Amino acid sequence: MAVESFVTRWRKAVRPLPRETPSAALLAQRRRQRKLIHRTLGVLLLAGAGGLLYSHFASAPERAQAEVALGVKKLGPGTYTEALLHFDRAIQIWPQYGEAYLNRAVAEHDVSQPGPALVDLDKALDLDPSSTRAHNERGQIYMETGDTHQAIAEFSKSIRLRPTLDGYYQRGEAYEKLGEHQKAIADFDAAIVESQEAPYAYRARGVAKLASGDREGAAADQEKARQLERDQPVDRDVLLAP
Repeated sequence: MAVESFVTRWRKAVRPLPRETPSAALLAQRRRQRKLIHRTLGVLLLAGAGGLLYSHFASAPERAQAEVALGVKKLGPGTYTEALLHFDRAIQIWPQYGEAYLNRAVAEHDVSQPGPALVDLDKALDLDPSSTRAHNERGQIYMETGDTHQAIAEFSKSIRLRPTLDGYYQRGEAYEKLGEHQKAIADFDAAIVESQEAPYAYRARGVAKLASGDREGAAADQEKARQLERDQPVDRDVLLAP
C-alpha cells in the first residue's frame, strides 16, 4: 500500500467540502482538516520562532564584541560613562564574555570605583584564568589601596602566566615602594629585556639604582630615558607608563 506524501494529505485536507448537508463522515473529515491545518500552522510558527531565536543567540558574541570595541574607543578620550554603558550592554548580550568584564573593570578603576572593579576582575578571571591583563589591573588597584604585598602577588601571577613588560615594570614599582631596591632593579632589568624602547622602565631603574647607592648607573639610565624620549614620536604608547 502506497504511503501518501505530506503534500498529498494537505491538498486533500484543504479541498472544499460539498455544499450538501454534511454527513457524519463529512463532518469528521472537516474536523480532520482543521486539526491538520492547526498542527501545520503551529509547526511553521515554532520553526520560524526557533529560527529567529537561534539567529539572535548565535550572533550574541559578535554583538557583544562590537559593544566592547565601542567602549574601548570611549576609554581613550576619557569618556568613561559612555564606555561603561557599552560594557554593560556587552555583558547583557553575552554574560560569558570575559573581555567585557575586564574592560568594565578598567573603566570602573579609572572613575575611582575599586570595589566594583575588583568584582568584575574576579569574574573576568573566572571566565579566563589566563588573563595577564586582569592580574595586572588587580595589582594596580591593590597598589593604590595600599596593599602592596597583594599587588606583588598579582603581578607575580601575571608573570607566571606570561612574562610581559607591564608585569615586570609594575612589580618592580611595588618592590621599590617597599624599599627592596635590588628586587626592583631585577624586575626593571626584565622589563627592559621585554622592550628596550620603554623610557619609563629606564627611568624607574635609575631611581632604584640611585636609592641603592649606584649613582653612575642611575645617571646612565636617566640619560637613556631622555634619549628614547627625544627619538620617539610623542604619540608612541611606549612613552606612557602603565
